[in-house]
Amino acid sequence: MPRATLTSLASPLLSLLIYSVGHGLLTTLLTLRMTEEQVSATLIGMISTAYFTGLMVGSFVNSKLILRVGHIRAYAAYASMLCSLALLFGIFVAPESWMLLRLLGGFATGGLLVVIESWIMVSSPVSIRGRVMALYMVLFYAAMILGQLLLKRLDIMSLLPFAVAALACSLSVLPLALAKVNIQHLERHEKLPFWSLVRLTPTAVFSCFISGLILSVAYGLLPFFYAKVGLELSQIADMMAYLILGGMCLQYPLGRLSDRYDRRLVLMCLFAAVLAVSVAFILFDSEAGSALTSILTLMFGGVIFAVYPISLSQACDELNPSQVIAANQGLLLCYSLGAMSGPLLAPLFIQALGPDGMFVYFASMSVLSLLFLTWRRLVRAPVPIEEHVAFSTSTPNTPIMAELDPRADAPPQMPQDQAQEYYQRP
Repeated sequence: MPRATLTSLASPLLSLLIYSVGHGLLTTLLTLRMTEEQVSATLIGMISTAYFTGLMVGSFVNSKLILRVGHIRAYAAYASMLCSLALLFGIFVAPESWMLLRLLGGFATGGLLVVIESWIMVSSPVSIRGRVMALYMVLFYAAMILGQLLLKRLDIMSLLPFAVAALACSLSVLPLALAKVNIQHLERHEKLPFWSLVRLTPTAVFSCFISGLILSVAYGLLPFFYAKVGLELSQIADMMAYLILGGMCLQYPLGRLSDRYDRRLVLMCLFAAVLAVSVAFILFDSEAGSALTSILTLMFGGVIFAVYPISLSQACDELNPSQVIAANQGLLLCYSLGAMSGPLLAPLFIQALGPDGMFVYFASMSVLSLLFLTWRRLVRAPVPIEEHVAFSTSTPNTPIMAELDPRADAPPQMPQDQAQEYYQRP
């Protein structure tokens, strides 16, 4: 990677690293604190939904503010807002107030990530964007893991962990505030109507939606499950670290595997693995077998984090390169809708079946996905392996990640007449 590019990327990546430590800590902390306060799974789910609602809105609308005031000022505003919100979580411990705070926090987080990702985008030559995205993902997930481990050292019933999260938000401003880099304006891209996206790549649309349904519950309610089955705080922090570690380590190998086979078949294998792990969690005592619980959690994280980027790759295989950016932004919207819905649906299973109901929910989503993907394989032939676009890692954060995707600049993989014939299939 060129030295000049590394220099321009150092500031946003360092800010991302510092912020994500606090973000990872706060995400698990809120669920554990609500569990200790005897808040119901339904309310915890509603608070998680508020966050993903704010994140979606912030990701799609905050670019106007960034264009008006500049990247550094916008980042400072979002970080200041998040710092204040982290402290308010610790001062006003009530589900009703937390729902509003989480909504505002999601909005500010969406804006903050747009600043970082757009900075990275305009600072990265097209030829190395794949490596930049991989570096971004590793730093983001590694910092999230560090946040989980940091939680083990803090008393969740005090103000201290909220203050640490606020400190991370505040300190993350420094690398950007001291940077001497001029940022170009963001480019505008054509939109792809939603129903056209569904017609062109139904598998990707459905899988991204299911990914949101599963990942949002894993982030927002999995600590609740571990607490209810009797794990201690340090064990819960370890489990959440294993979850994210699995996603960080297995996403790329599983993605590369999808380059060699029909991606829909790989997605079916992933959902089958989610089903198997969910059944194992239901059948085995999570508290008694800590080693088994760790392995299952690592596997679970590895497969659920891989669904979204492989779904994007499936879309890239079925679309023209000129449609990739708009399509990926539409798929992020599908993911976001799923992420908003998941924390509302999962508590219904928990209320009916107890803590194990969460994994009944995961198993149900997996069965539904397997049925859909089996049907799609019956009605549409796979994209030929030689026409696959190379897999690229990705995180479902903001629409800017779609513009970072190097596949948007790849040459067409099939002649136009073949592409038109392919798109006309069911």
